[in-house]
Amino acid sequence: MAFSHNSSTQIASNDLRLAVGRGNGDIEIWNPKFNWTHELTLFGSRGRSIEGLCWAINEGDSQPRLFSIGGSTYVTEWDLKTGLPKINYDCNVGVIWSISVNNNGNKLAVGCDDGSVAIIDISGGFGSMEHEMICQRQESRVLSIKWFENSVIGGCADGRIRCWSLNKDDRGRIVGTMRVDKSKTESTLVWSINILSKRKQIISGDSTGCIKIWDLETFTLLQNFTTHEADVLCIVNDFNEEKFFTAGVDRKIHQFNLINLNQKNKNSKWSHTYNRLLHSNDVRTMVSFESKGYNLLVSGGVEKSIVIQSVNQFNDGHYRKLSLNQQISNILINQLNNLIIMWQDQTVKIWKIQSNTKYKLVAKLSLNDDENISHVTINDEGTLLSVSTMSSVKVFELIHNSKKILVQKFKDEQFNSIISSCKQSIIYNTNKFLILTNNDELYQFQIDISNKTIELINEVEFEESSDQSLTYLNNIKNMKLNHQQDKLAISRFNGIIEIVDLNDLSSIKLTTLENIPHLIEFSNNDTLIVLSEDNKIFEFNIEKSKDLLTSWSKRNSDFLPKQFLSLKDKPEGMFVDNNKIWIYGKEFLCYFDLNLNIPISKMYKNTGISKKRNRDGLTIEDDEDDEEIDDDSIESSLKQNQINRLRQQFQNEPIQDDEKPFWINLNYRSILFVNKLSSDLIIIERPISNNTPAFNLPKIKV
Repeated sequence: MAFSHNSSTQIASNDLRLAVGRGNGDIEIWNPKFNWTHELTLFGSRGRSIEGLCWAINEGDSQPRLFSIGGSTYVTEWDLKTGLPKINYDCNVGVIWSISVNNNGNKLAVGCDDGSVAIIDISGGFGSMEHEMICQRQESRVLSIKWFENSVIGGCADGRIRCWSLNKDDRGRIVGTMRVDKSKTESTLVWSINILSKRKQIISGDSTGCIKIWDLETFTLLQNFTTHEADVLCIVNDFNEEKFFTAGVDRKIHQFNLINLNQKNKNSKWSHTYNRLLHSNDVRTMVSFESKGYNLLVSGGVEKSIVIQSVNQFNDGHYRKLSLNQQISNILINQLNNLIIMWQDQTVKIWKIQSNTKYKLVAKLSLNDDENISHVTINDEGTLLSVSTMSSVKVFELIHNSKKILVQKFKDEQFNSIISSCKQSIIYNTNKFLILTNNDELYQFQIDISNKTIELINEVEFEESSDQSLTYLNNIKNMKLNHQQDKLAISRFNGIIEIVDLNDLSSIKLTTLENIPHLIEFSNNDTLIVLSEDNKIFEFNIEKSKDLLTSWSKRNSDFLPKQFLSLKDKPEGMFVDNNKIWIYGKEFLCYFDLNLNIPISKMYKNTGISKKRNRDGLTIEDDEDDEEIDDDSIESSLKQNQINRLRQQFQNEPIQDDEKPFWINLNYRSILFVNKLSSDLIIIERPISNNTPAFNLPKIKV
């Protein structure tokens, strides 16, 4: 994992992102605002895992650049706008095990399994990587690497920590070596190192579970801790370098604090203070970020979940787990044939729900391509299936029989020459095909099932947008068809919502939201429902002759129940059924009835809109400097006649006992998908996963 910006005492940048590398080669881009949003996935390929990530910001760069390594001799720079690698640079050394960027953001250092350290110049800007030098080689793998001023520190597989100088006099040579304690039964590996620049100290963690503090000037040992019971895999420090955290195979995260003796740095000592057990398996990576009002410690590993807690309140503060459940769903439903489609990596599976509520696997597709699947879509009739990767789009005909589904592939060379990538796609009106490419170009095709051909009809023209600070902010985030399948709604990361007429492919701008539209969906009345990042719900009329906001939205969007606005779990999906907006997340399922108004009452705690949620400090808000405002002060600040008018309006609207304007259930665990199937709701939950065996910690029974 890696944060795009360094910690500081200033307000966090709007461009702050967290990159998370997965074992299947995918990289997720998370926005820490509004309860953490999974914005993008950069798709990997078969046999590749992400073993290292770093962001670089040079003086000439307009936005941070993302680099990754993964079990090869290549360093990859990613283009966030297209989701594709911008450049794969071969370092001409052994397989790369570690990567680090210097403070100026213009050089990379990579440690390799042949014992070499390569320096790469990236000062040329986006997409530029040039060989600078290969440092003096030694015989052991360089498992961890960090920059310090004009030198590189590496932890090696022979139990040694080496310092390579990049000064002119001894350029590339090893100028210092430190040796950790050796294990009697196996070789000692220095898995992790961290540099305290202000104090000129090195912190190392090795396979014996030892934490050692070293002097960077004399390369001598200052302190030694044996708090871990197994390998130490990651180390991170706070902004002021007054505490650091370690974690590894034994699942625990340990905190160490600086104790100043006589208020002099040279007499300062480190002390082990706390530890927490929040992971169920190995902790492989840990990063921290601090800004004005916020301090985040983020960790992850074999458990697959991302754990977020506070740097300053580590011992007893709140924590949050971002589950593996993606906010970008990998599940589809076909209501006409009672089909559930799920995809992962290079495999697509199709299940059929039987009349007795049992389900059966009726088809399985395994792609020959190495790339991970980016998107899958199916038409309403269940006869056409499209499977897309970042380098190809494949269309299949589905032939149904009593026991299984036969799959036949389309082979159209002309179509393959036109389209080579796809981020999202939709098949509608039986055989019309919309494809959104990596360059955010939207094409319309027509599929001829009998002749197995795919013909280009036209391209949707969009207005050019001004440059943004992050390259992908103008990208399309969501695409949804209306029920008549003649209108397409799209939303972008910059808040713009547009409506495309699929008859003439004309596009009009509907509105621009202040916050990013998280989910969009058409209602049965052909209005557009939008759920924004801050859990606000809006209903828009898409016809120019009507007001932009519907009467329900005018009445209710500013008075949503506080129970919904303050949800800790991010909404992961939304659909509309019989004028009810159904919304679900990892542990909740709720609905809003578009035919009923939400009461203005203390029971709903929505007499006014609070500028802040119940904060736990684990997500970054826009209004960092505002003071807390309680419900009483909000109500008094509103126009009293407005509240009275709304209350009177609600009193004049009779509600039957079985009608509820809002309903929520918080008793679910690990929901993957919810939607309407036939006359019922189908809820797919993630089973308890069988992880690899974890380190067996001693248990105390009381």
